[in-house]
Amino acid sequence: MNNLFIVGSMNIDLIFSAKRIPKVGETMQSDSFDMLSGGKGANQAVASALLNTSSYMIGNVGDDLFGKIILDELKNRMVITDYINVSKKTSSGVACILLSDEDNRIILDQGANAKTSFSQVNKVLSKIAKKNDVFLAQLEVPVETVKKSLEKAKNLGLKTILNPAPAQVLPEEIYKYVDIIIPNEIEAEMITGINSNSIHFNKHVVDYFINKGVKEVIITRGCNGSVYGDSHGLIMIRPFKVKVVDTTGAGDAFVGAIASKVASGSSVKESLTFATAASALAVTKFGAQASMPNLKDIEDFLSRKLE
Repeated sequence: MNNLFIVGSMNIDLIFSAKRIPKVGETMQSDSFDMLSGGKGANQAVASALLNTSSYMIGNVGDDLFGKIILDELKNRMVITDYINVSKKTSSGVACILLSDEDNRIILDQGANAKTSFSQVNKVLSKIAKKNDVFLAQLEVPVETVKKSLEKAKNLGLKTILNPAPAQVLPEEIYKYVDIIIPNEIEAEMITGINSNSIHFNKHVVDYFINKGVKEVIITRGCNGSVYGDSHGLIMIRPFKVKVVDTTGAGDAFVGAIASKVASGSSVKESLTFATAASALAVTKFGAQASMPNLKDIEDFLSRKLE
C-alpha cells in the first residue's frame, strides 16, 4: 500500500437543520443544531484513512478550541496528523451549513487554512514521499499552494488528484500536473463554461480537461451517478439507491475512496463502483466525517447490492 498525502482544509462545521431555506432578510428557528469536524481536506483524509490507507494530512488549524477538536477527531479516525501546523493568533476554519430537505448550503471562513503554504508541503513531500504514492488536493487552501504542491508531487513521481472545489478559475499550467480531476457537475460547468444541461455536456467536459493535459476525469452528478472519461471514451456509473439523510459528505467520501483505491494499486476504472458505494453510504448518515464508511461497511454493502 502506498501512502496518501492530503493537502487541504480543516474546519469546524456548524450545522443547522430546517424545513426550508430562509428568505432574504428572514430570521427563523432551526429544527436542530450540531457542531462537527469538517473541511474538504479533512473529510477526504478521514474517508481514506477509514479504508486502511496511510493518510497524511497537511494543513493548518488555529490555536483555539476548534483546532484542538479538529486534531482530536482526525487522530481518532486514524488520520496521520504529524504534519498539521497550529497557527498562533489565528482562528481555525469554520463552515456554516444549512440543511433543508435533501439540499445543503455552505458558507466558509478559511481561518488558518489560508496560511497553508507550499514550503510546508514541500518539507513533507521531500522528507517522506516516494514514487507511486498519491497526492490529493482541493481548493479550500490557497490555489498557488495547490499548484506548486501538485508540481512537486508530480516531479517526485506521485499520482496526483485534484478535486476542484469550491470551483474557481485555475491557472492554465496547473492541469499538466494533474493525473485525475474530480469535479461535480456544478464545478465542471463553472470551470469549463460548458452548460450542464447541454446534450454532450459529459463528453465536452472530459475533452476540455484531457486537452489541457489531465489524464483521467470523473464528473460526479449526485443522484444521477457519475461519469468517467479519458482519451479513449466515457463510462457512465449508476448510483446506488439509498435513503438520503444528509448529502454533505457524499462528494468527499467518493474522492477519498478513489484516492484510497489508487494508493492500493487499483486503476481509477476499477475504483468507480467502490467509490460510488462509499458515497451512497455517506448520505445515509448525518454529518461529513461522521458519515464516512469503513472498509467493511463498503464491502458488506456491495455484497448485498451486487449479489
